[in-house]
Amino acid sequence: MENLKYILGILKSKKEGFNEKYFIPKAWNVTGTGKGILYEENGEICINPYEYFSHLIENQILCYAVKDTGYLEHAGTKCKDLPFDIKKCVIYSMLARMFTAWYHTEGVLSSGTFLKTISLLPYLKSLGVDIIYLLPIFEYSSRYKKGGMGSPYAIKNIYKLDGNLHDPLLGKYTEAMLETEFRAFVEACHILGIRVMVDFVFRTVSRDNNLLVEHPDWFYWIDLKYADAFAAPVVGKKEPFAVDKNSIAILYGSKGINRYLSQFTHSPDKIDREKWLRIVKRHRETGENILDLIESEFNITTVPGFSDMVNDIQPPWTDVTFLKFYFDVHKEAEKYISGDQPPYIMQDGIRLSVFRGRQENQELREYITGVIPYYQRKFGIDGARIDMAHALSPDLNTEIIEKVKSINGNFILWSEEFDPGKSKNAKNYGYSFISGDTWAIYNIFNKPFFNKKLIADSLMRSDLPMIAALETPDTPRAALMYKDKRALSLLVFLNYFIPNSVPFINNGMEAMEIQPMNLGLGNTEEGRFVLEKNDPMYGKLAFFDAFCIHWKNKDLEWMKDILACAGRIRKSFLDIISQNENYIEQPETIKNSYITFLCYYDKRIRKGVFFIANRSEQDKVQIDIKTLIPENIGEKSLALVYAADETRGKEFLDGVRKCLEPYEFLVGSIQ
Repeated sequence: MENLKYILGILKSKKEGFNEKYFIPKAWNVTGTGKGILYEENGEICINPYEYFSHLIENQILCYAVKDTGYLEHAGTKCKDLPFDIKKCVIYSMLARMFTAWYHTEGVLSSGTFLKTISLLPYLKSLGVDIIYLLPIFEYSSRYKKGGMGSPYAIKNIYKLDGNLHDPLLGKYTEAMLETEFRAFVEACHILGIRVMVDFVFRTVSRDNNLLVEHPDWFYWIDLKYADAFAAPVVGKKEPFAVDKNSIAILYGSKGINRYLSQFTHSPDKIDREKWLRIVKRHRETGENILDLIESEFNITTVPGFSDMVNDIQPPWTDVTFLKFYFDVHKEAEKYISGDQPPYIMQDGIRLSVFRGRQENQELREYITGVIPYYQRKFGIDGARIDMAHALSPDLNTEIIEKVKSINGNFILWSEEFDPGKSKNAKNYGYSFISGDTWAIYNIFNKPFFNKKLIADSLMRSDLPMIAALETPDTPRAALMYKDKRALSLLVFLNYFIPNSVPFINNGMEAMEIQPMNLGLGNTEEGRFVLEKNDPMYGKLAFFDAFCIHWKNKDLEWMKDILACAGRIRKSFLDIISQNENYIEQPETIKNSYITFLCYYDKRIRKGVFFIANRSEQDKVQIDIKTLIPENIGEKSLALVYAADETRGKEFLDGVRKCLEPYEFLVGSIQ
């Protein structure tokens, strides 16, 4: 814990000399500490940040540390052989630069930092969080940025941390200092029993990625005059589809394919070697952006990225481009391509899981497979989500996983697989869980087929656990989708009790945030304009703009309590709920259009738990709870665990009342 203690030392040394105003949201002070607080006003507290943050680190984190324990290894190599069950965890998804962003001084929105996030770890523990999942924390590019800041997914150097995450309270930025701050963050998480996952992106990089300088041939290039109007190939009026070996002829035979291919050109070093060497030298001497120089001198640019789905409605990803994993054309495309065609990329070339060349870019492969081990060894991270892992070749996926597992056998791996039917492949690779599609299914929670769709067709169909998510960083916000608080609280509890899943909280959900972070899934351009026009965050997306959570939202405490309560109850039955064999399917209730009934029973200990809800917005539902408990459990006693109205909940379990009100739900135990 030497890094955390080092940070603490800096804070303590500066607290006496601070005489300015520094504000944080009152909601951050979950421990109720008075240290360093000067006064409170309008949902904020004015603090001496050095005294406040040092007090929290010392009295809410370091006090739980065990002497002589290396906390960068706490959940890493020392625990690699200990059993780990992802279904016993709650994940908190965090865009670090947004999570603790705030107007600390009037009129200036400061970025979130590792230091401020450390101070909020007790807050996350109060929500029952076991894993913090960090969206990309690497140096990203502002070249071709879509908003005011640039996307964390437009990675400029994946081996370097994002400088915005340095806290100026700790002094001048240096790369070494920032690395110390991240190590201190990981140490603090491990002291509190929280694991740290990081989102990694390997298929795409920023358009001006640092690799351009040494390896321009690792990228795909187009004539600059085509860049503004560039778009992926389309195929007639077909619905979006993933190209495979049966449909590749349709893609290559589509109208306009020759014009599309004609946009591509060779890399600058191949066009004019001497000119290329001159601009590389100029870049190194002046620090000028390498892509700016290439565009100016060669009139070419890196190709914008796009979806691997043909006819996808998503516009081009203008801030990222593709890496070239093979130097040749895959054999299925050879007959369609002329011998003098410059290197190109289409939807088939993105899908390396299906289409692979024979001349592999071995040096790039080594670069990619070394990334996660670098962060394991240097920072002690515990897990990773691999963005677009489905687009990587099977052997590359295997090598990535083998390397990280050799360092930590319990390293957590999340596959961005939405289809539960394809979970078996992810399991065979060694992934721990998948993304799944719960967020989309919740959109139809008031439909008759909801139970079957959620449980039988999705969760229980998957070979791996899925995230249980009312929202994700790419989707509309839950508080916007489910405006009725009764429905929202029902769905939160349901989300914590569905089988074969890992509860997932997206940062800001607890603050009843309605502004999406991105428009990637289930949204439209209109989805960014849901706030009042006078709100400073109006129209902004955290993926591309400077953004802060609405921490002063009056409903924050309500939602935070709902999440914490659902988490506590789930944890009290965790050994029962986490075992799929304890889940008892109820075909009869699945047919009921309004009732959702989830029941778990462990025959060994003769204990169980159930969740029952009426999903109707207006109608009462007649039901006798005792007829729902499976007969094979035998003689049983039911006890109320949670109900919004405790008296009415007990009446329902006792059989005095045989109906559930609209959006009424309760949790009970079986003994």
